[in-house]
Parts: sequence; structure tokens; C-alpha cells
Amino acid sequence: MEEGLTLKKSLGYGLCGITQSGVYNLVSCYMLLYLTSVAGMKTELAGTIVSFGMIMEMLSGLVIGKMSDSCTSRLGRRRPFIMASAMVFVPSIILMYSRIGGENSANMFVPYLIVSGIFWISHSLIYVPFIAWGAEIATDYDDRTKIRSIASFFGVAGTLLGSSCPLLFVSILEKRGMMEDRAWMFMSIAVAVFSAFFLIVSMIMTRGQEQMPEDGRFRPMEALKELPLMVKDFWELMKLKTMRILLLFKASFNLAFGLYNATMVFFLQYRLGYGDEVTSTVYTIQTIMNLFAVFLMSWLGIKLGKSTTIILSLGLAGVGCILFYIVGIHSYFMLMVFIVMFSVAVSCFWQLSGAIFYDITEVDEFTFGKRREGAITSLQAAMGSLVTALAASGFSVYMGANGFDATLAVQSESAMRALDTLFLLVPGIAFLVACGILFLYPLNKKRFMSLQSALRLKGQGRDYSQYEEDLKKIL
Repeated sequence: MEEGLTLKKSLGYGLCGITQSGVYNLVSCYMLLYLTSVAGMKTELAGTIVSFGMIMEMLSGLVIGKMSDSCTSRLGRRRPFIMASAMVFVPSIILMYSRIGGENSANMFVPYLIVSGIFWISHSLIYVPFIAWGAEIATDYDDRTKIRSIASFFGVAGTLLGSSCPLLFVSILEKRGMMEDRAWMFMSIAVAVFSAFFLIVSMIMTRGQEQMPEDGRFRPMEALKELPLMVKDFWELMKLKTMRILLLFKASFNLAFGLYNATMVFFLQYRLGYGDEVTSTVYTIQTIMNLFAVFLMSWLGIKLGKSTTIILSLGLAGVGCILFYIVGIHSYFMLMVFIVMFSVAVSCFWQLSGAIFYDITEVDEFTFGKRREGAITSLQAAMGSLVTALAASGFSVYMGANGFDATLAVQSESAMRALDTLFLLVPGIAFLVACGILFLYPLNKKRFMSLQSALRLKGQGRDYSQYEEDLKKIL
């Protein structure tokens, strides 16, 4: 790690982003649609299945974060968990988009509930160690922006794989005479296999790029013994002002993003009347915009600072969402303007927020003398999963209460108003709230450098009072 950020480290780390983003987008974008429109399940039951899976991700992520911090292995602390995930997410994705439990929706509920839980546990095996690992590879303030930008670049490819390609693939298979449910199953096989392939390539490229225990021996029982200390870790992290601010910020963003993902396909199909091919095109354009945004946000993140860049992008998107709610989206052009605006904001968040959370590692080390990248990542991931689960559940309940029925080609006006509220208004308000919260975040580049200097002097037993003013604002 001492030689700093290298191209090999960055590319090897970033490739794993294709897998993480691919499987995440496939499930978060299409699971509700598949359960309601293909499997024929009631919206409330489908929402419960999705919410349960995300709760399982939250709980498992907390455990995995602690275990990866305590892991000893010749493969490092994070890579064993990431490698194990492929053995779980491949079969769970295929089962998730296969008709299980027969034709009766009541019989489907429990099997899909179990499969959803298993998938989201597998996702936490990737996400938490993957994000935490970046803080070990890049320790410099700007290097963290760079490595998250590279991971975001590859994450765009994962988004293409998981959100843009599936509907197009399903449409092609259906035109060749395949039944709808079998087309979805074959699509899931293709995405699962490609995702596993990129994970394997990433693991091969990153050999030797991990923090190793002194003897490199694998002691799983030692990691398990550390689990009772998990609550203490989280309690200490919650004492940090910077952590509390960022968790509230993450919650506000995930409310907006969770509703956007849950309602996107429904809005396109029921409000605007677009079919699968147009929906796939929309996701493709969104992905292309994410690609351009990676370079722009990387430059702005270094030039203006990570938090300032996020505030600008989310603030503009928040105002835009509210304006679109007022005037409505009545054409393909208006939809494209909205998609571009929202995509840039989301891309900025995923690209830079991880780097912001990385910086808490040094705050934690200065305050408590510990480096807990895994615990920090799992805590913020848990917050994101919890809010996203609530958003999915709230979507199902709210839409059902307003008369939405996925089996009907034409929905009631009350259902359409509810869809507008969840797709446009609430995300806009949540984005603006997130901006207000992040405005309170005290750790900029200057103060981070002061923190690193003070941490170094503190470790040497030397006086660091010259940084007292910056430390007070941070701590």
C-alpha cells in the first residue's frame, strides 16, 4: 500500500464494480416488475419480498463488515468474502427470475422471499468488503476520489449489464418465440454468468493488493470471536459527528434513489405508455450519461471538493424534480431531460460518497485508535438498505392504497397521481434535504490533511496542538 495508488491497483479494484453494479441494478430495477407483471403477484406481496431481502442485506452487512475487519487470510481481509459471493449470487439470481412456487401467488410468496433474502446476503458479501477495500488501497484524499471514479467508470458498465440490457434481451427472445417467463430466466442466467466472470478477473488482477496479516494464516474462529464486539464498534462510530452527519445524508439520498428505482419502469410503462424496448433505451441513455458524468465529477471532486460537488449536483436535481412534478412529463424529450438530470446526480453520489465515507477511517483512528473500514462501510450500507427497503415497501403500500393494479393496462387517475408523487416529488424533496445535511459536514481537504498530520504526530507521541482548530471542527 505504501507505494500509493497505481494503475494496476485501480483497474483491478474497479473491475469488481461491474459485478457489484450489475447484480444490484438487475434486482433493484426489475424484481418488483417481474413479480407483479410476469409472475402475477400482488403489489403488496411483491413489495414485502423486496423489502425483506434488503433487510437481510442490512443485517448480514453489519456482520460481514466486522468479520472482514477481523479476517486473517493469505488472501487479505476483504477478498475472501468477495470471492465467496459468486457462489451465492449466481444461483440466487437465476432462481429469482424463474417461476417458482407454481401459478398461485400465495404459493410463490415464501420461495421468492427466501431467494430474495439469499441474494441480498450475497450482495452484502460483495458490497461491504468492496467499498471498504478502497480505503485500504487509497489513503490520500484525492487518490480516494480517483479510485472511486475508476470504480464508478466500471460500475457504469455494470449498470449497462444490469439495467439497460435485460429488457432488450427479453424482448429479443420473445420475438423469437420464447415464452415471457422463460425469456426472463435466460436473461438472468446471462447476467449472472457475466457478473461472475468479471469478479473472477478482478480477483486475479488484485493478487497482492490487500493488507495482509503478519503470518498470512486464515483464522475464521478469531473473526467469529470478534462479532460480540460489533455493537461496541457501531456505538463508538456513532459518537463521531462526521459519521452521524453522513448517515443522515445517506438516508435522504437512498429514499430518493430507492423510490426512483422502484417506480421507473412503472412510470415509463403506465404513465407514458412505453414498451420494453423504449424502457431499455432509456436505461441505455442513463448509462451513457453516467459514463460522461464519471469524468466530470472526478474533475469537479478534485477541483471543488467532494462534498461541494455532491451538494451542487443533488441540489440541481432536487429543484429539477420538483419542477417536473409541477409541469409534468409529457414527451420523450422531457423524459430525456429528466433522466439526464437525475442520472448525473446519482452518478455523482455513488462516485464521491464512498470517498467521503473513507475519510471517516482517519477520524475513527484518531479518536479511538482503530481502523475499521469494514464497520464504517457496513454501517452506511445498513442505513442505505434499511431506507431502500422502506422505500420499496412504502411504494407498494402507497400505490395499492391509490388503486394501482399491475394486471390492468390502464390505471386510475389516483394511481397515476401517486406514481408522479413517488417518482418526482418525493425524490426531489429528499435530494434537497440531503444537500442541507451534507452542508454541515466539516471534513474538507485542508482539514483532512491536518487530521492526517495530527494522527502521524500523535502516533509518534509528539505535540500536534498546531492542528487543534481544525480538529475541533472535525471532532
